[in-house]
Amino acid sequence: MFGKNACKSSCTPNLDFHSVAMSGYSQHFNDPCTNHNGITDDEIDSVLEDWPRNLNLASVNRTHKCYVSCILMYVNLVDNYGMIYLDQYFKSGVIDEYAFAPTLHRCRSEFKNGTDICEHIFAMFNCFRQEILLAGN
Repeated sequence: MFGKNACKSSCTPNLDFHSVAMSGYSQHFNDPCTNHNGITDDEIDSVLEDWPRNLNLASVNRTHKCYVSCILMYVNLVDNYGMIYLDQYFKSGVIDEYAFAPTLHRCRSEFKNGTDICEHIFAMFNCFRQEILLAGN
């Protein structure tokens, strides 16, 4: 769902009401990505499609969380300010906007006090992915 078929750098994030601010997250601009152009489709697929079930967030080191955050930035799912962009998925029908709203609200509430952009983005995306993995049973 969030793999290499996602909109990449050729897309411009849509800034309408579907852009989800990370409630409570008020950090300044932070760019954890050192290489914006060196991410391959295989790396994207490896990280986004092969997401482990029941991932313990505390067991994942910050370096990996930043790496995943950079991939999410690269495919325009999130920006450096922590804004999440799902319009491309709502409009294409990949995600049912109304069915996903409770998940979005729960994840946003659960991780609203993030203090680090990598930690926060990773936690939000993990929350989304765990919900999708559970629904796939």
